[in-house]
Amino acid sequence: DGRRRRRGAPSRATRGDGAVRRARPAIALDGANIAWCYSAALHAAFGSRNKQPLSRGVVAALEHEAWARIDADVVAFVPSTYVEGPLHGLADGGSLGVVVPRHVRYLGRGTWRNERLFAEVRRGRVRLVERAGERSADDLTIIDYGRAREARIVSNDRYGDHKMGHGELKKYLKNHLFDYEFVFGTDAKRIREEVGDVASVEVGSAFLPPPPVDEGSETWDQSVHAEGSSRPWARYAKDALWGKQARVKKRRSMGKVVRVQHASSDDLGFPFWAVDDAHIPVEFNPSCKF
Repeated sequence: DGRRRRRGAPSRATRGDGAVRRARPAIALDGANIAWCYSAALHAAFGSRNKQPLSRGVVAALEHEAWARIDADVVAFVPSTYVEGPLHGLADGGSLGVVVPRHVRYLGRGTWRNERLFAEVRRGRVRLVERAGERSADDLTIIDYGRAREARIVSNDRYGDHKMGHGELKKYLKNHLFDYEFVFGTDAKRIREEVGDVASVEVGSAFLPPPPVDEGSETWDQSVHAEGSSRPWARYAKDALWGKQARVKKRRSMGKVVRVQHASSDDLGFPFWAVDDAHIPVEFNPSCKF
């Protein structure tokens, strides 16, 4: 009819009876960005200190109420190592000291699985991305998917590295890339009161079932079951924590200057990241409106 379709509007198809059928709006979620930003949001709202990607953020984004209302086709792209692999790269993993037992399972020989995200993979709502040493692999996969489907991309990453020298991509992202925020329906004091004894929060390997008997250790052992769990993104102890760290002071010992590190990766405080979801109501709020 000569009219141009509005940019970003769902495409249309003709059914066998001649009626026009609107295609489902496509939504591409940046799962890695969302998992990390949920962890950061816990720190900003409640002072949570543990620094690792958390599956709760991805699930909250997938269950955003607007997607069902507009019958959107929603997919979250997540690095495969967040779902299955060594504990240090797993969502809700990190190390034997901070792992969230209700969301993970040990498969044996140093391999772990995030059961909550794995369930979403089986449902088709999460697609795994193999990074193979390239941290930008999921960014490129999301962008390629978005352009092919004219999807709205939801991420707090502005993809600046990918826009350089690519005018067409820059224009596409200007119209299709949307940020988001997490809005919590409680506060730190109420969470602590509802949880009660902090020892009841199931966090760490003490709440995991016993390890396999054929792997040389009757108890959970970092060197056996979670080797390398210093976390690949953390160069120093302070990198495993959100928030400002204690300053490194210097003192003299035997005529030499010795650095004294006061920040410790064990100084995690209240384990907000492992508290049951029911105690931390949260709303995923993307900037794209329908």
